[in-house]
Amino acid sequence: MVMAADQSADVFASALLPAGPLGTVARCWRYPVKSFQGDEAAELTITAGGVAGDRAHALLDTKTGHLMSAKRTSALLSGLATDDAITLPDGTTVALDDPGADDALSAWLGKPVHLAGLDEAGELTFEMTFDPPNDESEYYEIPVPANTFLDLAHIHLITTATLAGCAASRPDLNWDVRRFRPNLLLDVPGEAFVEGTWMGRDIKVGSVVLHVDGPTVRCAMPLRAQPGGIDREPGLFAAMNELNTMTPNHLGAYATVVTPGTARPGDSVELL
Repeated sequence: MVMAADQSADVFASALLPAGPLGTVARCWRYPVKSFQGDEAAELTITAGGVAGDRAHALLDTKTGHLMSAKRTSALLSGLATDDAITLPDGTTVALDDPGADDALSAWLGKPVHLAGLDEAGELTFEMTFDPPNDESEYYEIPVPANTFLDLAHIHLITTATLAGCAASRPDLNWDVRRFRPNLLLDVPGEAFVEGTWMGRDIKVGSVVLHVDGPTVRCAMPLRAQPGGIDREPGLFAAMNELNTMTPNHLGAYATVVTPGTARPGDSVELL
């Protein structure tokens, strides 16, 4: 992510923050297939390249070659993925190693698709719009890091302080953490967007050290309906622009792995 010009002052200010405890890990997730529902995990194994098993598979549009994402194809969010299989909305289970997986997934989505593993990642792009509430707006090709199915960085984290602050300011909107699909929900006190003060710093999460690279720009996905009672919420886009005056339409943070290890709910979080 390219850092906004007005963010440099915030990064400088973050360097003045004293090292010390921030809080604890509240919840952990991994998503075995990109844009599908994933697993809430009791423990994450975090390697030099990110969460083990996270976005290990993805769908490719065989006509365009694009990496498929719920940013463009919202139906993907209604599928559930584990390390072994995908469960479709009608209850059909498709094993990831099933030779007929492509046919089953193509029939579900009504277009030819291919279930790819990381050995097929290479140089890929996905499609997204810069007007998330409007699914009919123009879409643009965005490259992903080479040989991955990640949007941008190894780890995506969000704080309870940010979600609680946003919900307090806009209680008319649903700020369910699952909308934002983080790997880590960190239970820390403070104001909304407190993670913005950590930019350019390292944090220790369990036995893992992460470098906080930048804020997470939000796309159409948090606005979309998901299983489990999460309805479409287009008003979130304007709210994130209004509430985050430091970096509008950003919520959460991206981080890269400095020291691999494990992280689990209850582990301490420390600013280094």
